[in-house]
Amino acid sequence: MRKRYLLLLIPGLMAAALFGPKLVAGPEARTSAFFALQRQWMAHWPFEAGKYAPRLLLAGVLPVAPIWMQVEPGIKMQLDPEDMVSRVILESGAWEPESWKMMAEHLGPGATFIDVGAQIGYYSLKAARSVGPGGHVLAVEPNPETLRKLRKNIGASDAGVVAVAPVACSNAEATLDLFAASTVNTGETSLAKNNALQAGAAVRTYKVRARPLDEIARETGVSRVDLIKIDVEGAEYLVLQGAQQTLDRYHPTVMVEIIDRQLREMGSSAAQVVELLRAHGYTAGRTDGDNVEFTALRSSAVVRN
Repeated sequence: MRKRYLLLLIPGLMAAALFGPKLVAGPEARTSAFFALQRQWMAHWPFEAGKYAPRLLLAGVLPVAPIWMQVEPGIKMQLDPEDMVSRVILESGAWEPESWKMMAEHLGPGATFIDVGAQIGYYSLKAARSVGPGGHVLAVEPNPETLRKLRKNIGASDAGVVAVAPVACSNAEATLDLFAASTVNTGETSLAKNNALQAGAAVRTYKVRARPLDEIARETGVSRVDLIKIDVEGAEYLVLQGAQQTLDRYHPTVMVEIIDRQLREMGSSAAQVVELLRAHGYTAGRTDGDNVEFTALRSSAVVRN
């Protein structure tokens, strides 16, 4: 009964917040108020159907704007409600929580995490808290527009252990075309044009530097690599081809997004990704959607140079 009253109360509170005094405070305040109430709705609504009712009811009516959100202690991010990853974090307070739960098991004080396709930095910032001041986080992101947001979020979160590599990862040094996806889902930005068109036309093309992950990791001077996350819209096989020395030396856990359709746009396949990792002693484990956890027979350990 109490939950029923709360569910009836939420729409009233939403209307009061959106169309009351906060209306004159500007789109940032309205956006913040709306998503605070949206999170309450999602937390208490008991059914899957209707979970996004507030957003659907107010779509096209409520002016929205990028806002700063204290996602959790130590993680502050500027989030754009019109961009999918940001919107999901604004609505639920998290992004792919099951994938993070799996990854977090492989991180701890002093660990090293490499985030290939860091986007706006959600996983990098989460990892920074896990590894602590004695650890290392390397955020690899080539999109110039996204890089600005990534660096802002790192600075706002005071995440000094996060270093940024403003490049794409591939199997060789090169200059490649990067197709920036629509602002509806900038996470679909890809080295393959067709992969960047899923949410609408690619907005622009950038020439970006591509480097093997082995070279990037070697330059950081780290003595261990515990976890690598790879989510690069079809270029995952190229990343792994350029990371084979890192895999053999440190035996990190690898969390990789595997979508065969996207991989084929880049001239590879899901089977090739699995086979490359198998050849280096890895076996597939748990999954969360398209994200697959691969663990090595040997665990990651400190390597003395």
